[in-house]
Amino acid sequence: MHELPEAVRAYQKTQVFTDKTTPGMMKNDHRVRSGVWAKLVVQKGEVVFEIPERNETITVTADSPAIIEPVVMHRILPQAGARFYLEYYR
Repeated sequence: MHELPEAVRAYQKTQVFTDKTTPGMMKNDHRVRSGVWAKLVVQKGEVVFEIPERNETITVTADSPAIIEPVVMHRILPQAGARFYLEYYR
């Protein structure tokens, strides 16, 4: 799993999502813009983070946030009872 570059700074944070409130576009293949990084932070439960082009599937928990690289196609699949948010960096 990648780490955030030292030079980037947080500029936005989403609301807290659950398995029932996660927008459909997050569950389908999508990407963040060039130059933008994101951190997937789980507060409760598990969220499956998939990167199809790399054939990677990562289970994200409160103890292990996931870093989302710029322009890398991915999807976010919250499991039942999960609570999470995204922080954006540039």
